[in-house]
Amino acid sequence: MKQPAYSKLSAVALAVTLAGCASSDNKANTEDNVLEKTSTPKALVLTAAPLKPSEKWDLLWSDEFDGDEIDKKKWEFVADCWGGGNNEQQCYTTRKSNAFIEDGKLNIVAKKGSFTGPDNADGNPGTRTLPYTSAKLRSVGKGNWKYGRFEVRAKLPYGQGTWPAFWMLPTDWVYGGWAASGEIDIMEAVNLKTASTETGAADGELESRVFGSLHYGKPWPDNVFTGQATHLPGNVNPADDFHTYAIEWEEGEIRWYLDNVHFATQRADGWYSQHMEDGVYVSGGKNAPFDQKFHMLLNLAVGGNWAANANDGGIDSSVFPQTLAIDYVRVYRCSADRWKGKGCAAVSEEAKLVEGTPEPEILIGDGNFGKGPVFNVYNDALAVGAAFDGYDPKKVVTQEEVDEEGRGKVWKITKTGDVGNVYLRAPQTDMSHWMDGGELVFDLNIVSKEGNPDLLIKMDSGWPNASDIAIEQPAVGTWSEVRINVADLISRGNRFAGGKADISRIRNILVIEPLGPMTMKVDNIRFEYASK
Repeated sequence: MKQPAYSKLSAVALAVTLAGCASSDNKANTEDNVLEKTSTPKALVLTAAPLKPSEKWDLLWSDEFDGDEIDKKKWEFVADCWGGGNNEQQCYTTRKSNAFIEDGKLNIVAKKGSFTGPDNADGNPGTRTLPYTSAKLRSVGKGNWKYGRFEVRAKLPYGQGTWPAFWMLPTDWVYGGWAASGEIDIMEAVNLKTASTETGAADGELESRVFGSLHYGKPWPDNVFTGQATHLPGNVNPADDFHTYAIEWEEGEIRWYLDNVHFATQRADGWYSQHMEDGVYVSGGKNAPFDQKFHMLLNLAVGGNWAANANDGGIDSSVFPQTLAIDYVRVYRCSADRWKGKGCAAVSEEAKLVEGTPEPEILIGDGNFGKGPVFNVYNDALAVGAAFDGYDPKKVVTQEEVDEEGRGKVWKITKTGDVGNVYLRAPQTDMSHWMDGGELVFDLNIVSKEGNPDLLIKMDSGWPNASDIAIEQPAVGTWSEVRINVADLISRGNRFAGGKADISRIRNILVIEPLGPMTMKVDNIRFEYASK
């Protein structure tokens, strides 16, 4: 479905939260940005009363773990040393020492000890050795559902480097690769009982948060996630006893519960799916990607780019072995409306409605988009096919179009913190011809700044494939023309992540990132060839 591009920007702060990548049934978060999950948004404390689930929920599938062996009619073991694509330090094995039933509970045990196995999740040749072992179970092909109530009762592990999860992935990947086809995280926690790094945490407070999230958007690296963290009341730690974690999923809405307390909701107007067809992005539609069959996963990871970079940092080998103990897993279907899952909701007015990320407009350039000899990007209005956008995880970046005497409309950007940027989003564009003498040119007026932070100018083809350069800044309060050789910019690569923009697949044609508080105005943005 084609959607119109837009060329004007209201006075609005724009935010995009990037996560990482996953392939097949493997979670991954490759960017440091994922660490925002450990501090923002502020975690809730459960104060609402528990809600009795609707009597219209019919038990459809369950595993009470009452037998002697893991039921292979319900669960499949994942076996690899891939590391989830985000540097996790465990090999998942089929060994009974890593996953077994005892006293009516499933035990997934992460243990210290070297192990060698496949270095990928796709069955390709190649091996890898990692210092820990654990287990991951999934219901794919044995239990796949669209809508319902999904519930686990579990006691979580603790210690630096632990990362338990109860989550869901699409079975058929209808909308393409992760995360365009979606991911539902019912329960995640990292580093329980270590020193809390939550914003506003008291001295001596221990990590006790549980996270519920959605991953969606475009295929990595243009995916996004949104979610909410919560605490149990009374400083109770989820590693001390069993608690019940659940979602209720119906058409257009997903709700999260902890011990039957409804604490968060996300809705279809805050999620989306876009994937590539015939060289252009198309929308998955109103409820996509959470309108297809998903299956469940249970696992205990060790380290990785989230757990190992939060709280105390790294992995504390002295806390292992650690166990994710599971009393039961249950799946219910709403008898009131089995096709849409509606009519069984238990709703609290105190639950957080997560803002989410509305679907961005799909950009379609005209036949001359990105071409020379002069490509005018912005002069009173954006070129058809381009759009204002930004990365603003801490809500410190605003951008707007303002009137400037003698110039008409100009792009005004204000940043009051250290993290975030603005950019001009575009359809994927081959700009290779600008490598031979092409320049990125714009007029810049720095209105004010705190200290003397660098000002980075970037082009990118999807993080981490970005290139950046720090420009010489004009005197405060004066307009000055900036010229940047495109080939020089691209060759410099990404100072933060080691990648480099692919000039043949540019997605963001101009990124502006001051590395500290700064207000500026930008005008007359264009690409042109250097005069001989």
